[in-house]
Amino acid sequence: RIRNLIQSNPGAARLYSVLSEHIDGNCGAVVADQQFLADQLSETTRTIRNWVSFLEENNCLVKIPIAGKI
Repeated sequence: RIRNLIQSNPGAARLYSVLSEHIDGNCGAVVADQQFLADQLSETTRTIRNWVSFLEENNCLVKIPIAGKI
């Protein structure tokens, strides 16, 4: 899956990598806002949203709303 992700959308693969580095071992989730992710990857929040959508569409990511945010 990772190799396919890298070939089809390298930016989304970078995001996936950052998310995997920040997984909470107790719950298996990552809680991070788009600005944090954008800062980590030196990208815009719009780019992060596009990559998140790509990862969702390819069943690599599931967003869970928290306190009115995603």
